[in-house]
Amino acid sequence: MRCQHCGHEVPEGSAFCNHCGYRLSNEVTCPYCHQSIPSTSVFCPHCGKAVENADYSQEPPTAARQPQPQPKTYNQQRQEAQRQANAWQKPAPVIERDDDEEGEDDDDNGGSRSNFNRNLIIFVVAAVLLIALLNLLRHCNSQENSRLEARADSAALVADSSQEPLQILSAELSRNGLTDDKAYTGCAVRFDSTDPDTPERIVGVTYKDDTDRPFIKVYNLTRDGAQWKTELGQTKYYDGRNIIMDNSSLIAEGVNIPRAVSIDGKQYLYFAFLNHLKGAGEGNNGRVTLALYDVDQKKMTTLTYDGQIRSRNDGRQYVYSRGPLENTSGSERTFLRQEAASIGAIRVATQEEIDAEEEAKAKEEEEKALSGEENAEAKWDHDNAENMDKLKEGEEVRMKPTQYDKPIINMKEIKEKLENDRYLVFLDTKGSVVGFNKSSRKYFTIYGGKNGAASSISMNGENSVLIKTANGSITYDLVHDRAKSSN
Repeated sequence: MRCQHCGHEVPEGSAFCNHCGYRLSNEVTCPYCHQSIPSTSVFCPHCGKAVENADYSQEPPTAARQPQPQPKTYNQQRQEAQRQANAWQKPAPVIERDDDEEGEDDDDNGGSRSNFNRNLIIFVVAAVLLIALLNLLRHCNSQENSRLEARADSAALVADSSQEPLQILSAELSRNGLTDDKAYTGCAVRFDSTDPDTPERIVGVTYKDDTDRPFIKVYNLTRDGAQWKTELGQTKYYDGRNIIMDNSSLIAEGVNIPRAVSIDGKQYLYFAFLNHLKGAGEGNNGRVTLALYDVDQKKMTTLTYDGQIRSRNDGRQYVYSRGPLENTSGSERTFLRQEAASIGAIRVATQEEIDAEEEAKAKEEEEKALSGEENAEAKWDHDNAENMDKLKEGEEVRMKPTQYDKPIINMKEIKEKLENDRYLVFLDTKGSVVGFNKSSRKYFTIYGGKNGAASSISMNGENSVLIKTANGSITYDLVHDRAKSSN
């Protein structure tokens, strides 16, 4: 037989070439169970463990190598196929042997390489599993904190104390998952402290006005290192009203609103806002509310000016109020009352204006009470009170009748009736006298009866009526509405 590697003849039954030391047998020994297995095996058919062809592909000693290039051995071809089948693994490193290494040490070195390669594979697999586990843990942690996830630059924003308070408030509300109410950020003020034991604080206000229950919320932010601790201080609802929080609507441009103030040694956030009735315009009810929020006690004191919405010459609207709804005693509301003078959206009426309004209101109510056919007699007495006094003094006066389209006398209570071509005249059981103009189809009162009930009526000429009362007689000209005493 000939050696497959060097081509020399070797004795029959040889396991190795006596010229180059190449293994001639087609079977090898499993390094784990020590059973004979085919040299082309990738896994041992006895114990099932992976075996590497590199363990059994032996290079001939250097001295025995032929100078001409040799073809790849069968084991080398199997080794190449194995590397392609396991492309996901790193190829086992080739361990170079010294030139003086003896052929009989190949089996031991092959076993060492096998152990090394196996350990390398185990290490790579463990590393891959560890990386996958870390990624899974990171993903789970991200899911757990998704509700509190901030913007990408949120950490840098909140850690930078030089940012505007309103920016910090918005970022912190987002980071803490407090934006579900979809409220607007109204204002925010920083409270600096020179006391090292007192942390830096920010107090901010959010509001919402497009729901059935509009509200404002006040938040306390306390700096803790590079982060902020956020706490809801107070919520106040304003049902049925629109909330507007900007200095333009308050007509307070150039006024320092909002701001931090100190009253009696306490720290407050001062701010103001409109809270008109929903859909209210000129002539409807409106309100302006001024507020002080106690930073330490987390309590809010308000002063509200309520009144009619009116328009200025420039078209901007204000609330015409007689004064605040609340009692103005106490240092906090005294401060707010003083600040109200600088807000153009509030117009407080003077006492003279209040008196004039009261008089106009009383007159309006009186006229309302005297309107309608049912109040015709009372209206005549009211409108002609001075004329009746002049009649008593013997003067001739022009009376003030009011005309009505409907009857102003109960026909069932008519006591006497007069008629000519132009008029009808009635006397009722209560002592009042009513006329009817046939041409205009209008009713009107001739005598109200307040100055004494009429006892009888009679025609005194073509269009004149004589009315007798307990206090004397009156002649009434139906055409010119003129009357005079007939005593």
